[in-house]
Amino acid sequence: MTVYRNRSNQRDYRENRKVESGFLQFIMASKYRKALVAVCILLLIGVGTKVASDYLIYRQVELVDAFAASDAGNVESRLQITADYGSAFLTERDKQSLIAYLANAIGVNMDGEVEYKENDICQVYEYRRAAKQAETTIKAVTLREEITKTYLYVELVIYQDTEYNALEYRDIILDAMDALKVKQVETTLQLAGIYEGKLAFGEWNRIADNMVKKLSGKIIYENRDEELYTIYAYSKLLPEYIVVEGKKMNMQVVIRYEEDYDRTVVYLATPLLRGDW
Repeated sequence: MTVYRNRSNQRDYRENRKVESGFLQFIMASKYRKALVAVCILLLIGVGTKVASDYLIYRQVELVDAFAASDAGNVESRLQITADYGSAFLTERDKQSLIAYLANAIGVNMDGEVEYKENDICQVYEYRRAAKQAETTIKAVTLREEITKTYLYVELVIYQDTEYNALEYRDIILDAMDALKVKQVETTLQLAGIYEGKLAFGEWNRIADNMVKKLSGKIIYENRDEELYTIYAYSKLLPEYIVVEGKKMNMQVVIRYEEDYDRTVVYLATPLLRGDW
């Protein structure tokens, strides 16, 4: 996922970020296929691109307000931050120290082992801790490219986050990354809420439209289908954005019905959701 901030060299990077026209024509061939492939493209951008920019204090109170207006219960916040630590050689001890530093910054007492994994592409040092109301994952990942680079990754999932503490932790982690003098950073914040039972489809549209409206968003792409209900939009109130097909996007709404649990789940994220949903 490519994230731009106000002090980035936005113009040069946008000119270099183009998608082949033939593939875009394929995407446009089918409405349902377009939805599926659009999701895959955005996820691949998040996996394949490690570009971001200088820090910017988020104005994401608006995002919280938009989500809170949905009155969804059992709010779950998921915060993911990835930073480019550069190409300097790091020993195993160095990487474990970086993980310990980030854990200490957010008040996590490391009482377990840091796991090590390796393959032909990368080396991964990873620490996970699960608590009653939160799960934390911290990684130091070294990619074997033409120039070997190390990336730091922090994921924090907070259950029953009625006070939206993820926003506070986001600022703490960004400050910690700033102290490490990382080169680039990208951040994803997503909120999930639950309605018991299956909401009428008209309610899905009402909830989604209200979220977009409260953020003064412009809908860029939408697929309003119960099998794959997703809306991508752009809001000037949110500072980060990605560019797909030459269009800015920085918010995503997803709604789905989980038959096994008889509940309707609503997601709101910026710039977009990562992983499965």
